Amino acid sequence: MAVSPRGRARKRRSPAKNVRDRLREAEATLEAIRTGQVDALVVAGPGGEQTLTIEGATHPYFVLLNAMGDGAALLEPVGVILFGNRSFGDIAGAPVETLRGSMFQQLLVSAQRSSFEEFLREGFRQGVAREFDLMTGNASATPVAIALSSLPLGTHRGATGSESLESPKVLMAIITDLTYRKAAEATRARLLERLISAEDDERRRIARELHDETGQSLTALLVGLRAITDMAVPPEVRPVALRLRDIAAHTVDEVGRLARGLHPAVLDDNGLAAAARRYVGDYVRSFGTAVDFVAGDLDSPRLAPLAAATMYRILQETLTNVARHAQARRVAIELKRDESSLELVVRDDGVGFEAMLARDTEAGLGLHGMRERVALLGGSIHIDSKTGRGTEVRACIPAGEESPPPRPHFKTPGAHR
Repeated sequence: MAVSPRGRARKRRSPAKNVRDRLREAEATLEAIRTGQVDALVVAGPGGEQTLTIEGATHPYFVLLNAMGDGAALLEPVGVILFGNRSFGDIAGAPVETLRGSMFQQLLVSAQRSSFEEFLREGFRQGVAREFDLMTGNASATPVAIALSSLPLGTHRGATGSESLESPKVLMAIITDLTYRKAAEATRARLLERLISAEDDERRRIARELHDETGQSLTALLVGLRAITDMAVPPEVRPVALRLRDIAAHTVDEVGRLARGLHPAVLDDNGLAAAARRYVGDYVRSFGTAVDFVAGDLDSPRLAPLAAATMYRILQETLTNVARHAQARRVAIELKRDESSLELVVRDDGVGFEAMLARDTEAGLGLHGMRERVALLGGSIHIDSKTGRGTEVRACIPAGEESPPPRPHFKTPGAHR
């Protein structure tokens, strides 16, 4: 629509076919409104022409767009930038005036440009949102979330009054800077990793104390009681010594089981497969449940300590849930590793539960801690269960390899400065 400064609004022209010309005209109108050069607008609608008086020099939509914290841009179907607000220029690290007429794809890292074109096509069909990396003015990548929606520029009505399919459209893009959110997520991940590492270190320390101190003291007590039973003692002493010897032997076994449950030394010494096999053996002896255990080559090359400890904890938690809740007669366990991932699958034939309600019962089943550990490593965990049909837990994490120890560096004599 064209307007005359300080005068009567001219009659509205027919819509131009070129989208860029229409937007250039709209921008000129907004600028005239903003600077106070326009007194009124004539708006044509179903009820005829209406004259709207402009009060004040600043157009509310212009102010709204530039006051947005998120970036906003209008794009042609092929990605040409027609308009952008100030926040968009701030995120892109360039004045908005220099961005108009350029291809939005050129602002992205090269590896994402082809996928962005498909993203544009999808945006015309329905509202979509996806994350990309925007190259800023200082050549650094800024993570952004881009939401697209189709925006009709005009409504052309035919004899039936319905909207014409030829109505020109552009894409409205809302660009949200994710830098601070990504940084917060990275900080949280680092803190969580430190927390889990500290927990594993504390488990390792307590297990070592139980094995080296408590276990050895109990073993010495057991040896002494055995010696007493072999001595010539009064008849009433021997039964007491035998009973105490049995209690001490049972306590030694329990302390060893607790130490292995906290952090088995075999996990550090011989790897995940050996530690898992030993834990499954203890589980069978403790609960009498039949277990089919299969483990491939898990420790060549050696797994990173955090990955091995994470999968061992998930195995522990899963079997604990089976013992407490499943009432299962048989359990099948499979541990396997390929070039990029480490996977654990545990299936039982127990009573099962409604998997859709699993998130509401995570605290009771210990699933929250399992999910936290898996998410830290960029993995996934899925639970498939149905009442009366057993449960399957499938956990997959990246198979990180243990970093090789640093090579020793020897200074040659006289090299000191």
